[in-house]
This record gives sequence, C-alpha cells and structure tokens, in this order.
Amino acid sequence: MGAIPGEDVFALGGLLRTLQQVHDALWQKLVPGRQTSPQFAVLHRLSLRPGIDQRTLGEALSLDKATVAELVGRMELMDIVGRERTAGDGRRNALHLTSAGKAAFLSAAPWVAQVQLRLAEPLSEDERQHFLRLMRTVTGIEADAAPATGRAPGLVGLPADPAHIPGHLIRVAQQLHTRYWTETVGTRPTSPQYGVLYRLTREPGIDQTTLADRVSLAKAPTGEIVRRLIDRGEVRREGDPDDGRRKLLTLTDAGLRAVHDAMPAVLHVQRRLTARLTADERDELTVLLRRMSTV
Repeated sequence: MGAIPGEDVFALGGLLRTLQQVHDALWQKLVPGRQTSPQFAVLHRLSLRPGIDQRTLGEALSLDKATVAELVGRMELMDIVGRERTAGDGRRNALHLTSAGKAAFLSAAPWVAQVQLRLAEPLSEDERQHFLRLMRTVTGIEADAAPATGRAPGLVGLPADPAHIPGHLIRVAQQLHTRYWTETVGTRPTSPQYGVLYRLTREPGIDQTTLADRVSLAKAPTGEIVRRLIDRGEVRREGDPDDGRRKLLTLTDAGLRAVHDAMPAVLHVQRRLTARLTADERDELTVLLRRMSTV
C-alpha cells in the first residue's frame, strides 16, 4: 500500500482544530456569562457598523447565509439585536444593537481582548503580526480599509477590524478546512477520525488517554471516535499484558486500508488550504500554530 507520509504533511488542519479548542477553552474560562464567540462577533461588528444588513454582516464575519440568519434570529429573541426596514428599500433590514446588546458588548469586550492576548502570548510582537498576515492569506480575508461608523468604547486591546483578531482568523480557517474536508473526503472518515487512524499508524499500541493527548481531543470525544472505529472494524482494543486495567489500541487491516484510501483526498485538502502560501510560509505558519497550541 506504500509508505505513509510524515506528520508535517497533515499538520496544519489538525493544528487549526487544536487551536480552535484552545480558543474555546480560554473563552469559557475568561469571558463571563453565556455569550458565545460568534454572538460576540455580531455585537462587535454592529457596535462599529450599526445599520448594516444581514448579508453584509455575514460577509464581514465569514459566516454562511443560514448560519448568520440563525445567529441573528437567536440574538433577536434575546433582545440584544434589533432590526428595522430601511428607507427606500422595503426588502432590506438594518441591524442594530439594543440597549441590552450595547451593555452586553461593553461588559464582555475587555475579557474577549484578554482571550486574544492569551492566545497569542507565546509569540513575540513581530511573530504575532506575521501570524496574522499568514492567516489572512490562508483565509483570503483582507484588512478593512473602510472607517467604522459607530463608536466602540471599552475595546482595550481588541482591534476594531476582525482581520486583526487571532480568534476570528482561526475560526474562519477552521471553517475552510471543514468545508474542504466535506467536499473532498466526505464524512467517512471525518477529520478527527482520520486523525485517530493516522496516529495509530505512527504509534500502534498506545492507550486511549495517550491517544486523546496526541490528537488534542478531550477524553469523551476520543472515546466516542474509538468506539465508532471499533464498530467499523478499523481499530482493535486489547488488554495490556503488563497492566490488566489498561487497554491498547491498534489498527486492523481495514483501518490501515482506510488510511491509505482516504490519503489522496486528505492531502488535497491540505494543499487546498495552503494554496495561497509558499512552502516556506506554510512551514512558518505550522511552527507558529504549534507554539500557540501549547497555551
């Protein structure tokens, strides 16, 4: 079946997923209340550009039409976003923050700034700027040249333009990776499933706790992935002869075939994700992502 490429070939997609998890963990730890990162992104944009419509909002935040519609609808029910018909175009709804939305934004903004600072903490200032440039290249996001029309007090350390916010760029890049994976590989295996299968080609016989650490997944999701792969006959779980309480994981022949069968499509996803980068830039971004994922 041929040799299996080294880890660096697959690294970028996995690192983006890991860094998204780091961002989410920092968010849950530092940002008070139940406001999610996408909800805050809406509040942030509308604080600076009140009166934009839903389509423009979705484009600014790199959210698809269905996602932004569901998000805005939920925030309307929470009474933090409002909408009204615009003069001269009865089909267009202008979005704005309600009084409660403005208060929620101002309350959360300093904590969200801390999340971004902590996320980029392993990097020097020059490295952080280089990281942002590389991520904008990957995502195709350009820095916003248009001036903001609203006022956003309280943005201590939080740039007005999402193109300068690490968490935003990571989310968009992760969305791109997920979309490319679905279009090219499909849903069998999923990206996390392939990560597990690939890891077991490199480290056969590791236990589930070690596997979860290697693929940067929590224990519960890893356990569910392993269970599915065992049910499909692609992974085998056996007792450790030296420790009866420990179970070791190895690939079956079917699992090894699954790795090889999906590999051309997986490699295409990685090439597509990094198509705008030079080889040196891809390597530089991989190094920076690895350092940030240790926060």
